Amino acid sequence: MPIKKAISFIEQNLDQQITFGEIADNAGLSPYYFARLFRSATGKTAMGYLRHRRLTEAAKILESDQRTSLIHLALDYGFDSQEAFTRAFKKCFGLPPGQYRSNGCSISAKYQLSLLHSITTNSGILPMEPNIIKKSAFHIVGISDDFGPDTDKSIPDLWEKVVGRHTEITHSKNSRAYGLCLKGSPENFTYMAAFEVDDLNNIPTGMEGLVIEEADYAVFTFTIDDKSPIGEQFSNVYQGIWGNWLPNSDYDYADTPDFELYDDRFDGSSATGEVDIWIPVTKKELSA
Repeated sequence: MPIKKAISFIEQNLDQQITFGEIADNAGLSPYYFARLFRSATGKTAMGYLRHRRLTEAAKILESDQRTSLIHLALDYGFDSQEAFTRAFKKCFGLPPGQYRSNGCSISAKYQLSLLHSITTNSGILPMEPNIIKKSAFHIVGISDDFGPDTDKSIPDLWEKVVGRHTEITHSKNSRAYGLCLKGSPENFTYMAAFEVDDLNNIPTGMEGLVIEEADYAVFTFTIDDKSPIGEQFSNVYQGIWGNWLPNSDYDYADTPDFELYDDRFDGSSATGEVDIWIPVTKKELSA
């Protein structure tokens, strides 16, 4: 499994300088494909996971060794300065490293297990076998934002902002809403909440327009209920798609945005109902 290969590589190199590209290479996936899979499986970016594991190891040393200086610990685990290490440590464990050591805390092992638990126990849920559909090019208008481990923003808040301004999009074709995952950096991803439009004229202030080119898609339909958090449900489904279905299918991921489609089958007020997930694909080339 690519995720387990990536985790193994990370675990073997916690005290080494490694890049996102090297982690993706060891997983045998393209950087974008790997970023989507890892985030779906763990709820973290790969580099965010690496940073948290390094902090966990640093915490173990603080628990057992009263002599190691904080600056040496910071440098050993890939931080440029003691200040950067202290900020990251406090964000992870709730208190700065010096206080963590003086208080005699011992929570690093539990934290490490919680990180690894999401990898080993969540195999993903596939809602159904997808339909392969060719979709013509279309136009969308909406608002995008970047999300990552160091942001306090949320996708539901973005949706609330866009839905609240829907009437400003005067040339909207219908009420169908699109949640698009756009390429970002290894640490962040860009998500766009949008509505389909006839053209890209008269885009409201503060919004943007995109043309999504014609592509073939694997379309998965699943039902969101109110029995567990919506983010957890999406994570399970995406892990099933990226980690299970796609690598074992006759298709490769295509270089165009994937998206969620919300129409009249989905109740926005209760955030329940059916959602379609459209994954752009190309037929795998047969090896000679």
